[in-house]
Amino acid sequence: MWQPGYSAKASLNFWLLVLTCASASAADLAPAAPLPPLPWAQASWTGFYVGAGGGLSSLNNKINAQPGPDPSSPLSASLNGLGATGTLATIGAGYDYQIMPSFVVGVFGDYDFHSLKSELDLNIPSAPLSLHGEFSVDRQWSVGGRMGYLTSPSTLVFLSGGYTELSASNFTANLSGGATNVALAATVPTIAGGFVGAGFETKLTTHVSLRGEYRFTDFGSGPVTLPVVGGTDLNNFLAVRVSPTLQTVKASLNYRF
Repeated sequence: MWQPGYSAKASLNFWLLVLTCASASAADLAPAAPLPPLPWAQASWTGFYVGAGGGLSSLNNKINAQPGPDPSSPLSASLNGLGATGTLATIGAGYDYQIMPSFVVGVFGDYDFHSLKSELDLNIPSAPLSLHGEFSVDRQWSVGGRMGYLTSPSTLVFLSGGYTELSASNFTANLSGGATNVALAATVPTIAGGFVGAGFETKLTTHVSLRGEYRFTDFGSGPVTLPVVGGTDLNNFLAVRVSPTLQTVKASLNYRF
C-alpha cells in the first residue's frame, strides 16, 4: 500500500546519495595543469637581428629671413615652403643584450629611402625678384642605441637616440623679375644631426618580432647662400638661415637570430 511519508523519505535519501557521490567524484579530480608558456615568450632578447619595413616622414624647415647688409635691402621678405610629407622604406640591423630580467640595451643601424619633395618660394618686392625652387630628400642613414623595459617577457618598450645623415637631390630653381628669367641649380650638401625616439617591439614567434618607432631629428641651423644674378648679390638683400627638422614613424618586421 502506498504511503506518502515513506515515498518522500525515499526520494530525499536518493538525492542525498547523488550529491554525496558527486562530491566524492569532484574531490577525486586532479586540478587542471596550467598551460605551458609560449616558447618565444621566455626566450632571451640577447642576439643579433635584421629587419625591413616602411612608414611615414615629415620634413619641416623653420626659415628666418632678415634684411641684408645693403642699405637699400628690403625691410621684409616673404619666404615659404621647404616642408614636405611622404612615405619611406627602411632596412636595418642591430644587436640587443638583456642585462637583467626586465631590461634590454642595444645598438642598431638603419637605412631609409624617402619620397620627400620640398618646394621654396621667395619674393623680394623691392628688387623686384621672385624665385621658385624645389629639391627632394632621397636617402638617410642612422646609427644609435636603445634602452628598454620588458612589460612582459615578449614585449619591450624602449627609448632610442643617435646620429643621422640625410642626402638630398640638387636644388633647382627659376628666378624671374622684370626682364630677368634665369634657371639656377645648386648642390645641396648632406645634412647631419641627432635624433631621439621611442617605440615598442613584441615577439610574434621564436625568431620574428614586430617593431614600431617614432623619431624626431634636429639638424641644427645653418645659413643659406643665395646666388648672384646679373651682378646683383642676393645675399646683400637677404640674410637667410634655415633650421630643418624631420619626424618619422616606422614599423618593421625583424628576424632575430
